[in-house]
Amino acid sequence: MRTTAGTGVHEHARTFPRHIWVAPTARQFVRQATAGHPAADDTVLLAAELIANSLIHARDATRVTVTVAVSEALIRIDVRDDSNLGIPHVRPGDPEAEDGRGFRLVNQIARRWGFIREPGGSCCWAEIASPAT
Repeated sequence: MRTTAGTGVHEHARTFPRHIWVAPTARQFVRQATAGHPAADDTVLLAAELIANSLIHARDATRVTVTVAVSEALIRIDVRDDSNLGIPHVRPGDPEAEDGRGFRLVNQIARRWGFIREPGGSCCWAEIASPAT
């Protein structure tokens, strides 16, 4: 954990191999990093979506790094992978489909969210506000 002096932000980061079996461990990492925060449950839910998207769709990636920045007012989750393929997007809703609702959920719950293409990979992020703000 890293604390940014004077900001009250506590940052937690962990890198996982890009294998679907790490999803429960990554969720547990987020759960522990946000324990006791009023937005913890929503953050774990959205983190699970972003992590799953990276593990499933970033087919050329070898690793996924999850960073959780916690402050009193909000939590920011970053899911970075070393993929150079594809751009995340919201898919049209299909009521019969078993998947394809992740970004709709993120869009409903997150204060803000987005995608950044960076040298050597990409990052999907979301900010979840404390219910009191």
